[in-house]
Amino acid sequence: MSRDAARVTRVRALGLYGLTVVLNGTVSLVSIPIVVAIVGADQWASMATGQSIGGALAVFVAFGWGLTGPATVARLAPHLRQQLFLDSLFARGLLVLPVVVVHAVATIAIVPHAKPVAFFAGLAMLLAGVSAGWFFAGESRPGRFLVLDTVPRVAGTILGLVLVILTQNLLLFALAQLLGSLVALAVSAWVILHGRGLDFRAAARFRVIAGNLLEQRHGVVATGIYSLFTPAVLGLVAVVSPTLLPQFVLADRLSKFVSMAASPLGQVFQGWVPAVTGRELARRLRVSGTITTSLALSAGVGFMVFLRPFSELMTHGQVNYTVAAAVAFGLVAMTQIAFPYLSNVGLMAVNRLSVIVTSVAVGVPVALVLLVVVEFVAPEHTVWALVAGNAIMVGWQLASLRAATRQLADAERPTAPSQTEPVPSGGR
Repeated sequence: MSRDAARVTRVRALGLYGLTVVLNGTVSLVSIPIVVAIVGADQWASMATGQSIGGALAVFVAFGWGLTGPATVARLAPHLRQQLFLDSLFARGLLVLPVVVVHAVATIAIVPHAKPVAFFAGLAMLLAGVSAGWFFAGESRPGRFLVLDTVPRVAGTILGLVLVILTQNLLLFALAQLLGSLVALAVSAWVILHGRGLDFRAAARFRVIAGNLLEQRHGVVATGIYSLFTPAVLGLVAVVSPTLLPQFVLADRLSKFVSMAASPLGQVFQGWVPAVTGRELARRLRVSGTITTSLALSAGVGFMVFLRPFSELMTHGQVNYTVAAAVAFGLVAMTQIAFPYLSNVGLMAVNRLSVIVTSVAVGVPVALVLLVVVEFVAPEHTVWALVAGNAIMVGWQLASLRAATRQLADAERPTAPSQTEPVPSGGR
């Protein structure tokens, strides 16, 4: 494939991944006022809480494949990829039941109203951990991602909206979302595995499943610790400095929209960067790193500039930020773009999973300790503890990736001839 054709393919992939984000985001946003108007804010909040619980637990069902899977798929020969997905499907399927039990207990303990609704709505989010999204990203098939994974989920939400409008029964909305998740999983698995001649019996053996889970232990440690970071921050702020909680919650929600908008680019890179080796891999790392850095800087500066007027507009002046706080939250927003690239694309492409695990295992606890200390000493500067913790993780990973990229570039660089060796005369 020529370089121009490859560029067109990447632009098309970016557009398809972007369409996925637009569909998910639009339907999610539109559904909120409709549901609230029909069943009330209390029931909607309970359902949203259940979804948050299920979304957090999905990380433990995915068990690190969302981190390690795309790079592994991109490097594998096409005929070996389906076996990887089958192995992951059995392994993650074994985890679903115990995690669902945890989800049920947490929902009963935490959610104040409409507990069945919250449970089934959260279950729809939890099943995202068994989805094939990472597989489609790794094989650079955004069309499949859109049609097989996104469309059924969005269709489930739309069906739920229709049902809740007709019946005023929020449980039907949650069940429709769950149906969409199940259809997405079933259709994706069928397309990936159908007619491949795979050994399902061998993949279903407990020894094989246990071995696959053991291989993923580093990935689940990294994703598990990082997934608990934001809830832990919000929990500490709520306990120690509750007056700051609205600032942190609003900034967190807005930064998630920023990272969601940037996610299509990351998905393109997940399939493009690790698919090569040597100096070409180093080149792709430099190109993708430069693009991501520019995007992170632009998003961070925009966050700093617009956070204060946007919060004024959204909260009717009830949540306010100082200039220093807006700058700090802007820096945090930068890391919401930089960190996924460094972890999911850059370091996975150069087989530095241990760096991801170590940086997260050190950076998250340090950030939480700093957060508590600063809250007691100077609560108005609490967010800067979050900036420091993110800087540790991003800086650590960036230094490791730069070193690995230099090694790749130097490994295949032609060496100069020794001065003691005769220089070819060119045939004279």
